Amino acid sequence: MPTRALNAFAAAVHRLRRWHGMSLADLAEKTTYSASYLSKILHGERRLAPALVSEIDDILDAGGELIQLAREQDSGDRPRSRPMQLPAAPADFVGRASILHELDAALVSDARPGAPITAVIEGGFWTGKTALALHWVARIEQRFPGGCLFADLRGLAPGSALTPDEVLDGFLHALDAGPDAMRGTLAERAAHYRSLLAQRPAVVVLDNIASYDQVADLLPGAGSVVVLTSRERQSSLLLRTGGVHITLPPLTAHEALTLLRMRAGHARIDVERDAAIRIAARCGHLPMAILIAAERIQQHPREALQTLAERLDSDTRRLDVFTSSDPAVNVHAVIDLSYLALAPRTRRVFRLAGIIPASLISADAVAVQCGLPATTALDALDELRHAHLVDDAPDHSDQVQINDLLRSYATGRAIVDDPLSEIEHAHDRLLRWYAATAWRAAHALAPGWADPVLECPSPVNPPFTTGDYEAALAWCDKEAHTIIDIARHARSHNAKDAAWILPTLLQPYFQLTDTWTTWLTAAAEGLAAARDLETDLGIGRCTQSLGWALHHAGHTDHALDHLRQAADLQASSGDRAGLAWSEFATATAYSSAGHHVEARTAYEHAAQLFDQTEFPLGAAIARALLAATHEALGNNDRARAYANDALACVLTIAPRHPAAALAHHQLGIVLSAQQQPRAALTHFDAALTIHRHSHQPRCHAETLEARGNALLALGLVDAARASYRDAMELWQNLHDRRGYELHARMATLSPPDGEARAIGASSPDGADIRPTVGP
Repeated sequence: MPTRALNAFAAAVHRLRRWHGMSLADLAEKTTYSASYLSKILHGERRLAPALVSEIDDILDAGGELIQLAREQDSGDRPRSRPMQLPAAPADFVGRASILHELDAALVSDARPGAPITAVIEGGFWTGKTALALHWVARIEQRFPGGCLFADLRGLAPGSALTPDEVLDGFLHALDAGPDAMRGTLAERAAHYRSLLAQRPAVVVLDNIASYDQVADLLPGAGSVVVLTSRERQSSLLLRTGGVHITLPPLTAHEALTLLRMRAGHARIDVERDAAIRIAARCGHLPMAILIAAERIQQHPREALQTLAERLDSDTRRLDVFTSSDPAVNVHAVIDLSYLALAPRTRRVFRLAGIIPASLISADAVAVQCGLPATTALDALDELRHAHLVDDAPDHSDQVQINDLLRSYATGRAIVDDPLSEIEHAHDRLLRWYAATAWRAAHALAPGWADPVLECPSPVNPPFTTGDYEAALAWCDKEAHTIIDIARHARSHNAKDAAWILPTLLQPYFQLTDTWTTWLTAAAEGLAAARDLETDLGIGRCTQSLGWALHHAGHTDHALDHLRQAADLQASSGDRAGLAWSEFATATAYSSAGHHVEARTAYEHAAQLFDQTEFPLGAAIARALLAATHEALGNNDRARAYANDALACVLTIAPRHPAAALAHHQLGIVLSAQQQPRAALTHFDAALTIHRHSHQPRCHAETLEARGNALLALGLVDAARASYRDAMELWQNLHDRRGYELHARMATLSPPDGEARAIGASSPDGADIRPTVGP
């Protein structure tokens, strides 16, 4: 049912009631009339009685305003025009449901005494700020007797931005203010404008504003709604007006595909869905870019979508699709507005940051790329955020993201505005910094793993100290995907060994975190680069890395093929450090396949090579897993000897390293097999203490499950169940079937009456074990 427009008198009563916090029933109680009768009067179904009007004016402290409005309304004076300046809302509007709900909620609850309801919509180019404003206002404008006023202030357009005087004169004319009202000073005309809107509240849309100063005299008073859009952050405006603040992001991937389907045709998009998804992604999921791409698809009905997708994949040809003689749909002209408003230093940071070949980049990387101090780079990035030329990363890390269109624009600007030598130096600085930092991270995660042949000096120090495990792990978490992008770009720009060394240096990180999907990508990229360079060292290391990743992905046969190839190449080229890891990875693949004899031989060879290459941590890890292999073969005494040897070794090198947790875990397993569950618990608890900080959920779950087995052997069923439950949650988070198997096992546990507490048994955090409630 359509919403009925209120007359000026009714709108004023509604506004004043809300100001005083009074409902219609509250107002009726203070008069001699019923709420039903008041409702009919306010909806124009009854004439306005002078006595009632005077009574309501006094109750609401209107100061005669209601009496004057009633007199004008009752006298049959010519009604003033109800301006409707709102341009047509977009025909195809997709998504934004949560934002529209937020705006609707503000309309109901955000009224403040003396202030209009204010909504500020910010965002980068082509995100659909104006379309959102038009779509929402078109839904609500019938509620406002003063209609709708609209002005495009062209805030960033050099030399063509509208002044408050120009806009205000247009608004007063639309409101039938009369010639006298338009002769005063700006302040006098603004006061008259607000007085008119106080009588007949309206929706005011101020599009493309530059600053608070540009719109201060255009803001209405209480009762009206003002919607403002801007390319830049309007901190000063929000500080003064409050209201709803919306930073409009691009569409989601699903919404972008829906819009493309609506404009380019459902059948055509559905037939080439993968190409359509690529097109939407390369458009940055920006509504206007999607519409331009859809228009091109319609204009070329016989051209496959794959052709457009490939064109948009090209950094050098991408922007051609969005180039037009119409400035509103010409990507160069649109981005120029924001870019040219920047300070020169910030423009340079944008150009050089934009040529970093990754969608997510850190402030440290930007500082290195631009050759600037970190604080200076941070300041420039803040200015770019203000202009919405970069956005914060989706995970709210300290990285920023730049969409493909902006990166292509920045690259084009850099080619024109910066000497080629400076661009090359920037690439070189960044590549060497990433290689040096990745080497330090690898050394921190696996001390001694990163041998000197992989080291690359950098003119800028890495952002964490040598040996800082936590910082190295956090850096790899943040930068792994960017490193792969950097390495891929380095390969195409003839950066030689760095193209395969960079992804290879992530191997300890991948091994510790079990992120095998990213590992597969990194290893494949590194191997392709090494083969291009025809380097036996690189081919061997990258083939080994790919084989290890395939093993973690569950492709054991393919993994063993790659690992044998790597081992043969490394043996012939004399790369003993690489051969040690190939043998170690081969052993783990054999072990997981149940070939324990072959695993034992490979582990023994790996341990021997680690000793020869002076990598004691590797030797300790190999011996810890040899303990597990001998335990599987039934050689309990040898298993215990290897486990003790591994633990003693690793405790002298890195007692808080995950390798120490592995050694404690394996010794606990051996002790459990030798029917010494109480002694095993001590080592499981020590392993768990390390696991809480090592970010290895799979190893953590294995130790919790083994600890539960030891507790069960002691008759502590409830305590075992608690340990199993923690393990089960980790397995399920990893989508590992062992979580469901453990859940089924827990269901069969039933504690005996009067279960005793084991003396000396402890929980992972060192507290005495208490029987707990089962799941």
